[in-house]
Amino acid sequence: MPGTYHPPIGDRLRRYTRRELLDRLHTVLEPAGCRLLDMGGGTGVTTVEFAKGAKEVYVLEPDSQKTERGVRAGAPVTFVNAVAEEIPFEAGRFDRAVSLMSFHHFSDGAKACREAARVLAPGGRFVVYDIDRSSFHARWLAMFASHRGHAPLSFATPEELVRRISEAGFRSVRTEPYRSGAFVVGER
Repeated sequence: MPGTYHPPIGDRLRRYTRRELLDRLHTVLEPAGCRLLDMGGGTGVTTVEFAKGAKEVYVLEPDSQKTERGVRAGAPVTFVNAVAEEIPFEAGRFDRAVSLMSFHHFSDGAKACREAARVLAPGGRFVVYDIDRSSFHARWLAMFASHRGHAPLSFATPEELVRRISEAGFRSVRTEPYRSGAFVVGER
């Protein structure tokens, strides 16, 4: 049936195991009526959950296999194959930008923050959630990734994220600890 969203079982499990995190992100993000950009949103499976109520939803993802999987599943988002350091949209295009568990993959986090500031309209909000580098969880994931031959993961502390987001021109930057990480929120 056209318009029906059927993510694969692995994506459904990821969404299920992150349910509380996604609900909290939705509350922090306040997406109702907004134009939203998910920076590093993969297949869009989690984006669909935290972006409920948004007017427009775009998933920026460099891995075309992930975006193709999201398209095949019928994710109700627009996929764009690009990196967070070079967002292919005009200035002021979005009301909300989010990086959920993807900031540690960005090759240049400071540049990604500047790009988020550029594409957000005045009054826009940037929300980053990632694992705190000082947590056991981050150390375990970094070790696991290196043993599997993946690129190194660049986890940051919440304080480092606050600094990067502030230096990119965001104001009223605040943190909200959550489990082994933190939400870091900046306003334009």
